Amino acid sequence: CKTMGFFVLYIRWAKVLFTAWITFHLFCFAVLHKNWKRLEPLYVVTSVLVPVGIAVVPLATDTYGVSPSYSYCYLYSSNGSHQTLLIERIALWDAPAMGILVATSVAMIAMVISIARLRRYMKLKYKPV
Repeated sequence: CKTMGFFVLYIRWAKVLFTAWITFHLFCFAVLHKNWKRLEPLYVVTSVLVPVGIAVVPLATDTYGVSPSYSYCYLYSSNGSHQTLLIERIALWDAPAMGILVATSVAMIAMVISIARLRRYMKLKYKPV
């Protein structure tokens, strides 16, 4: 269970970080008109290494275990520290993932608006003959 919990949390974070970095890169290109290709190694390194650091925390606190939901943590523990486990799950996954989701959603909306404005500008400036 602990191994599976580790890999589930690691893969979840890797997916979220890769998606966030791709969205950030597209945002910079589409809205800010900057190509930060030199940052691509940073995207890969952080998307691979940061999840390891996050997924190790429940190993250290021994909170990986069987859970009936899409959670890696126990829903209860033998010593009755349900609140501590809930706080750990929210701090390691729920709150940061929601923050990244909101930020990438805002970035995508800004990209759509920027591209729509650019298309309208190009249509007005270069009319077909």
